[in-house]
Amino acid sequence: MKYYQIVVDAHYVPPVPAGWYGKIDRKTVAEKKSCEMPPHLLFETESHMQMVFTDVIVFPCLMVSRTVRDVMTQYMPRTRFTRVILFDKARKCSKAYYMPHLRSAGHLKKDIGGGVIVEKELLGNRAAVKMDGIDKTYIIMRMDIVESILRRGTVGVGLKEITIV
Repeated sequence: MKYYQIVVDAHYVPPVPAGWYGKIDRKTVAEKKSCEMPPHLLFETESHMQMVFTDVIVFPCLMVSRTVRDVMTQYMPRTRFTRVILFDKARKCSKAYYMPHLRSAGHLKKDIGGGVIVEKELLGNRAAVKMDGIDKTYIIMRMDIVESILRRGTVGVGLKEITIV
C-alpha cells in the first residue's frame, strides 16, 4: 500500500493561529495526553489577505476540517480530537478545526531534499501516523484514506509521495 505525506497545497495560504506557542506547539502536544487537553480551543488567525480556510492545516500542528475528521473516524474510530476554533477578526468569520491525537510512529529514517523515507515496520498497517523529524512533525496517511478525503472535494489538501524501505 502506498503512503503519502499530508501537506497544504502550495497554491493556498492556510490560516495560522495567533498565540499558539505553549498551547498547541509540537512539544506541548507531545507531552500532554489527549485526555489532558481542553475540549476546545479558540485562536484568532494571523492577518493575511490571501488566507483561505483550507481543510488541512499542518502548522503548528495537524488540524483538519469536519469533513476530514469524519473520514478519519471511519478509518480510525478510536482517534480522539480536540476542537480548535480559528477566528479571522478582520473578515469576521470563523471555522472549526479538529486536532487529531495520533500516536507517534517514531522518527523518519531520512528527509533528503523534501523526499521522505520511512521504514515499513514503523507504519504497520495504520491509516494515519505522525512521525518526528528533526525540525517538524510529518503526517503520513495511507492511500485509501487519502483517496477518501480527496473524493469529498476538500480544499488545500496537498500530497507528497514518500518512499517506504
